Amino acid sequence: MSSVHDEGTTPVRGAEHQAAEDNIEVVPVSEVSEPHGLIWKAVDALLFVGICAMLLSLAAQMVSRQMGASLSWTEELTRFLFMDTTFLGMAAGFRAAVHPRVNFAVAWGPAWLKKVSMHLYAICGTVFFSVLIYKTWELMLQQYAAGESSPALGLKMFLVTLPLVISAALAIVAHITTVYFSPNMRKRILKGEMIA
Repeated sequence: MSSVHDEGTTPVRGAEHQAAEDNIEVVPVSEVSEPHGLIWKAVDALLFVGICAMLLSLAAQMVSRQMGASLSWTEELTRFLFMDTTFLGMAAGFRAAVHPRVNFAVAWGPAWLKKVSMHLYAICGTVFFSVLIYKTWELMLQQYAAGESSPALGLKMFLVTLPLVISAALAIVAHITTVYFSPNMRKRILKGEMIA
C-alpha cells in the first residue's frame, strides 16, 4: 500500500501538543509561583509605568505628526523607555524562569544533566550579567565624566544607562534566587515545565 501525504493540509501543532510529545508539562502563567518581595514589586511597578509612558509618548508622536508638527522629544523618550523596560523585563523574566530557552534546554537532558545544568545556568547567568554590569558601569562613568546629554530632552545620559546596570544586577539576583533559594521554582525548572 502506498500512502498519500498532503503537505498543504497538515495541522500545525500547538504548544500543548508539542509539550506533551516532549514530556514537558505546560503550566499557565497565573500558576507560576514568583518571589514578590519589595524589590520585585518595585520592578513590576516601574515596568507598568514605563510601558504606559512609552505608549503615551508614541500616541503623542502620532498625533503631533498628523497635525504637521512632530515632537522630536517623543521619539527619544520612547527609545530610552523601550531600552530600559526591555532590560527590566528581562530581569523579571529570570525571576520566574520563564525564558523558553532555559526551560527547553533543561527539559531535554537526562536526570543527572538536569541537576548539573541548574548550576551551569546560575553560573553562566551570573558571569554574563557581571560582565554586563562592569561594561555598563564603565559606560555610565564615561557619560557622567563627559557631561553627555541627550539632544532632544537634554537628559543626562548616565541616567539612561543606570537602569541597565540595575537590571543586570537584578538578573544576577534572580538567577541565584531561582536556583538556590526558591525550592518551588527549582522544582519547576528541574521538571522541565514550560510556561504558557
